[in-house]
Amino acid sequence: MSQESEGEEEEFQNHFPVLFKEITEGKENFMEEEIRTSTGSKKVRKFLGYTPGVIDFICRCSTVEEALEIITYMLLKGDISENHAKQLRKQLQEKGLEFFGEHRPPGYYEKV
Repeated sequence: MSQESEGEEEEFQNHFPVLFKEITEGKENFMEEEIRTSTGSKKVRKFLGYTPGVIDFICRCSTVEEALEIITYMLLKGDISENHAKQLRKQLQEKGLEFFGEHRPPGYYEKV
C-alpha cells in the first residue's frame, strides 16, 4: 500500500470510524431487514420501531364496542386526554369504525 493510500485510509477512518470498522473487519453485522436482495431492493420492515397510537389500535378493532373499550383503556392509561377520548367517541358514533381507516388484521405491523 502506498503512503498516499494509507493517508486516504486514515482520513476515511477518522471521518467514518464505524463504517471503516465494518469494512475492515468484514463482518456482516446487518439485520435481516438491511440485506439487499438479488434484485437490488432492500427488505425493510415498514413498522420497525414504530409505536402504535390510539387510531392504530382502533383500526385493529372489528366492532364499535371494541373501539370504545380501546378508547377507555387508553384514557385510563393516560395515553390520551379526556378531550381526545370524547372527540374519538363522537367520531366513532357519528362516522363509524371505517372513518378511522382500513381494518388492520393481526400481523399487519410485522409485514415487510
